Amino acid sequence: MAEHWLVVDDAGIHVQATGEGPHVVLIHGLGLSGALWNRACEAFGDGYRLIRIDLRSAGRSRETVRTELSLARWADDIAAVLDDMGIDDPVLVGHSLGASVALKCALERPDRVRALVLVNADPNLSNLAPRMLTSVERIESKGMQGWIDEFWSKNPPFSEASLRRDRGMLTEYRDLLLENDADDYIRQCRAIANAENLDDRLGELTCPVLVLIGGADDRTLPEQGRAMAAEIPGAQLVELPDVGHTIPLEAPAELAQSVQGFLAGLEAAGAAAGNGGARVLRADTTPRNPAEGPFGHLDIRWVVGPDTGASLIAFGRSTYPHGATHENHHHPNAEEVVMVVSGRGTQIVGATALEIGPGDVCFIPRSTPHRITGTSEDEDLVILWAFGGAASIEQAGYVPLPDDVTEVQK
Repeated sequence: MAEHWLVVDDAGIHVQATGEGPHVVLIHGLGLSGALWNRACEAFGDGYRLIRIDLRSAGRSRETVRTELSLARWADDIAAVLDDMGIDDPVLVGHSLGASVALKCALERPDRVRALVLVNADPNLSNLAPRMLTSVERIESKGMQGWIDEFWSKNPPFSEASLRRDRGMLTEYRDLLLENDADDYIRQCRAIANAENLDDRLGELTCPVLVLIGGADDRTLPEQGRAMAAEIPGAQLVELPDVGHTIPLEAPAELAQSVQGFLAGLEAAGAAAGNGGARVLRADTTPRNPAEGPFGHLDIRWVVGPDTGASLIAFGRSTYPHGATHENHHHPNAEEVVMVVSGRGTQIVGATALEIGPGDVCFIPRSTPHRITGTSEDEDLVILWAFGGAASIEQAGYVPLPDDVTEVQK
């Protein structure tokens, strides 16, 4: 693990980086540090460049001169760190306060953020002003230790179900709070109380966005998270029931899996953009649902989802002996997903020929000519297919075409 401090104006910003792969920048919440993400980083495993940044005034970051804290100040720090590290395509993952900092980054630097993951977020942090200012009064009166013992510990940011599963997170979080200088923690609280409202700017976001909310979050409420996701163009929403305000500690595996699936969707969409919209998700690289359910199947939400416009879905199964070909055709009213159960075949989508085998998933855009041929000599090609946007083949529409037609005039 590489660990260092990067000088940004009058502060030394603490950064930890590990792994190789897509850049995933992890930004913590109030009074915490990059250590908040330790459990999630373990769940991510290999294949990612995970970068944990301690915000100015928090964790092991240090200021030579204390300046006013704000979302803009923190966002500028993040941008400066990424510039120093030569990173121009980050996926920003922020928790609570960190989510607002990541959101501010994406709004002010839309060309510098590849994607955004907002965890336990509220675009208007000043909603928390009463809680923040009450904490300030109590810390000024009791000190950090007294406030934690007398007040915070009686209402920690976890769901009861999470605490029943693992009370160790209570000590873990408490220890992180006690690392704070009381004056710095108070500065963070006041910055949250006075934070600018980003709610009216959500429609400006141009990058892909994943919103994760805890169904039992009593700080940034679930209904606020749902409303935020509805305001962001094309945002994906994952709600974890019985999880509170601290998803990185309460549900690190679920967080990692959701982000991995989201990133897999970005990769697939990128591949499709250079392939006329057709793409294959390979069985050995596509995220799967947990083995314990539902059913351990390949997770196809990333090929049938908001970006396809799918609102209705129909499923079917087809079998093609060696050499058998389904005629060239297109569906004017639906997208289609094809998944290979057994055998091998050639799926032609537009002018692109895709060799597919067991477990592969192929996306076929609406109104795109396509045909499939079984190529296995020793077994039939068996596929499952699904329409996105139609509840039946009649609704999807079926238009036969000559084999040499690769594009439909719209």
